[in-house]
Amino acid sequence: MSVSRMSVRSLSIGAVAMAAASVVVLTGCSSSSSSSTDAGASAAASAEQVVSVIAVTDPVARSTDDMSPVSEESGKLMTGAFMTVANSGAEDVTLTGGTSPMAGKIEIHEVVDGKMQPLAGGLVIPAGGSVKLKMGGYHVMLMDLAGPLASGTEVPVTLEFSNGEKVDIIAPSREIAMDDEQYGPDSM
Repeated sequence: MSVSRMSVRSLSIGAVAMAAASVVVLTGCSSSSSSSTDAGASAAASAEQVVSVIAVTDPVARSTDDMSPVSEESGKLMTGAFMTVANSGAEDVTLTGGTSPMAGKIEIHEVVDGKMQPLAGGLVIPAGGSVKLKMGGYHVMLMDLAGPLASGTEVPVTLEFSNGEKVDIIAPSREIAMDDEQYGPDSM
């Protein structure tokens, strides 16, 4: 009987040693898995928790008509969207572009000496300030429209900013005079 107690005791000590080794190995694996999982979760949480500092007011899109420009590349209509963009943050934020189900492409444009052109690098919205996007100046260019844009149509747009913020707006379209802007290859 003392032999079998010795065997059981040896087995018990061996089992405890194996269990301890398993815990160390599993804890080691768990730690690195947990760290990379935690790091991934933190990165995802950071991306989702962009602090909102941008406010958009009075958005409107110009309805299309006989004066509306047509893209030389695609042959599709394009028009502008106008609004005021305010930045309540402590750092400048740049309006870099956007998307809309009604436009194949969105660019940020400016008008210089009556000629419309893409704004290289986007439009800086100063910290604690605002910028008015209007005819004859800065505007969001809705390009490659899916079709004509009748007055009264609501145009959904998602504006994208350098701080990772995306702002969804609805710009009701209305008839707006063309001013003296020139659109097309001679203006670029």
